[in-house]
Amino acid sequence: MEQERSSYLFNKYVSRTCSPAELKEFMAIVKNADDATVIDLVMDNFWNQSPEVELNPVKADSILTKVLSSDAKKDAKTPNLSVQWLGWAAALFIICLATLYFNNKTKTTPPAANQTAKKVVQSDKPVELLTVKTGNEHQKVNLPDGSTVILNNNSSISYPKVFGVKRAVTLTGEGYFDIRHDLKKSFTVHTGNLSTVVLGTAFNIKAYDRDHEISVTVTRGKVSVLDSNAVLAILTPNQQITFNKKDKLSNLNKVIAKNTVQWQESDIFFDDISLEEAAQALSKRFNTTITVENDSSKKCRFTATFLKGESLDEILKIICSYNHAQYQTTAGGITIKGDGCE
Repeated sequence: MEQERSSYLFNKYVSRTCSPAELKEFMAIVKNADDATVIDLVMDNFWNQSPEVELNPVKADSILTKVLSSDAKKDAKTPNLSVQWLGWAAALFIICLATLYFNNKTKTTPPAANQTAKKVVQSDKPVELLTVKTGNEHQKVNLPDGSTVILNNNSSISYPKVFGVKRAVTLTGEGYFDIRHDLKKSFTVHTGNLSTVVLGTAFNIKAYDRDHEISVTVTRGKVSVLDSNAVLAILTPNQQITFNKKDKLSNLNKVIAKNTVQWQESDIFFDDISLEEAAQALSKRFNTTITVENDSSKKCRFTATFLKGESLDEILKIICSYNHAQYQTTAGGITIKGDGCE
């Protein structure tokens, strides 16, 4: 029965009258059988079906040699070849090649695939992770891609020394993220089973182990929040999602985002910044005109952190002492003077 079905499908294939389903069925037989089996099935059934029209013996031998070039059929029967047989022979030759291709593909791995696998293995190097933990003070962390996070008290973040194909970090506690935009690489913050995915935006995550809930609040841009692979919400500015770690339920709320991130708004982080850049930042924060008079002083660079809500006078005293400068307050604003830092 199987031989008759295979022969029937072969005949339909040769005459190009196969339906899509029949073609699929026939190619499955070709794929799953070995080459000798396929040839035997079709040749034994069709051997006596060709008319008695004789071909030139030289031409017949040439065609037969091409069709039966496989070692599997060196002992094949030799028929009288007709015009119809030529169609069968050509189709049989194609099937032989297809069968050999399918069999070889399943038995051996192509060189290109081996090369790809080696590349994957070679590139699968251990990733060096960095971890920053805070105690009773906030800390600003500069991530490898230029993004930043300000950690709240008793928080930690782990991240790779260099981002690879993915940008991903793990947070415990609370952090305010300002993510550098990258259309090709999303940025993911893992907090237990919850993941926060962005392209480039600013948002706050609160995920202390002791708390029953995780909250994500957006101040700029757009954020996707996922529980494993299920999307819980897509947040825009002034939206917050809270996720109960126990019952796995979430709530989406409208909030005033600046109130949520107020814990870090009084923090000032000057990280390898020029005196001129610091003056501009302080002018904006305190709504006061601050200028640096001497060009050589403008280029002075320093690092300083202010976490206790220091006044402008307190901040200026400290940064001027770092940079061998003095400041003077007038009706028009504040002027920083100095001879430079060299």
